[in-house]
Amino acid sequence: MPNRESLHELIDTLPEAALESAERVLQNYQIWPPKPPIDVEKMRKRVDELFSRRGEELAARTGAGFASARTGGGSFKADGDGMASMSTSEGETLVTLEIHIFRGYRLEIEERLRLSENKKLLVYTQQIKGPEGKKGLYEIEFDIAEGLPPVSGG
Repeated sequence: MPNRESLHELIDTLPEAALESAERVLQNYQIWPPKPPIDVEKMRKRVDELFSRRGEELAARTGAGFASARTGGGSFKADGDGMASMSTSEGETLVTLEIHIFRGYRLEIEERLRLSENKKLLVYTQQIKGPEGKKGLYEIEFDIAEGLPPVSGG
């Protein structure tokens, strides 16, 4: 059965590089039972609200409907680092939102994948929002051959 003495001995054998992570884990256990590192349900609600708002904006702008098929998942380590993500569709565009927590800092990554109007390009867009609202945007287009079958899972 673990006791304080055995935990102290274990900590004394950790490599120096692991001390920062071990300290964060132990700090998270100062309150028992530990709180989850992030309320994923609140995040899901926020993602849903974001997608709904974007869908309503799209519908108002283009007159196109907004169909969604949401999926979600996530994982967090005991030290609070982790991520959660959800996907949906806006018309013919696949949209994925990921929220990453790293050392207490939050990054939101929104990815969009669609075909160009002429169906000859696969267009991938990534927008990253980080601490203090700083944003980055990346887009790349891939030439695609007409009539090729979808890629299988292999």
